[in-house]
Amino acid sequence: MWRCGAVVIARDEGKYIQACLESLRKQTVDLLLVVVNDGSLDDTGEVASEYADVVVTLKRHEENWTGLPQLAGVFNAGFDVLNKKDLDYVLISGSDGIYPPTYVSSIISRMEKENIVLCSGVPKNERSSSWIPRGSGRVVNAKWFKSIGFKYPLNYGFEAYLAYKALSQGRKIAVFHDLTFESSRGTRFFRKKIYLWGKGMRALNYWWPYALGRALIIGVKSPSNCFALMRGYFSKVKQYEDIKDFVPNFQKKAFIRRVINSLGLRSRAGV
Repeated sequence: MWRCGAVVIARDEGKYIQACLESLRKQTVDLLLVVVNDGSLDDTGEVASEYADVVVTLKRHEENWTGLPQLAGVFNAGFDVLNKKDLDYVLISGSDGIYPPTYVSSIISRMEKENIVLCSGVPKNERSSSWIPRGSGRVVNAKWFKSIGFKYPLNYGFEAYLAYKALSQGRKIAVFHDLTFESSRGTRFFRKKIYLWGKGMRALNYWWPYALGRALIIGVKSPSNCFALMRGYFSKVKQYEDIKDFVPNFQKKAFIRRVINSLGLRSRAGV
């Protein structure tokens, strides 16, 4: 059987974390469960101690770190614990994920069959066409993760970085839309988060037409969010040197493939 670990980060999540941890304890594979208590003021730490093998408690900070490089350090506090263990796979989650008992085993089975190093399922009732594995609910091949440092870089866009890093090495990633889990909160979007999302695109050196396209899609519902995304994208941030050239080239090739496929479909349809 696979040797698996899990990192769950939590900040004032006493309302949600118990359901998350209970679902992880009910997985059909045993998990070495690490909870990073990010300076919570409620009973998050007490609840975590009832379920986790290790609880890492960090100092309190007042700013919300969602989308900021500092959040990578919170995850890394949990990765530091698992890095000392001999593991095959690592699940990464927020405290609002509630996973069916076969979630981890089903993903790992597919990973091994298709030689995938990074993947995720998707939350129920959330429409998503993204091909980049979600940040919460993702499973990583531990040996591959070790080969790149077993940590997130302290920069914007650190979750997407892992996907592009794998692709730049010729590795496979995937999103399995038929493997679902529940999110007790649901994905939340707000202007600052979208602005920071744009900064992540800049750090990853997104091809500008690709970034503009994403902004315009957002702008259909909210012009102000479109502006926020592009303001973040055109801000000054440190870029990832190791994948700086790969990302825009990958996006250009993906765009060309879509155009060719679209023209091919239209041609066959007699348009």
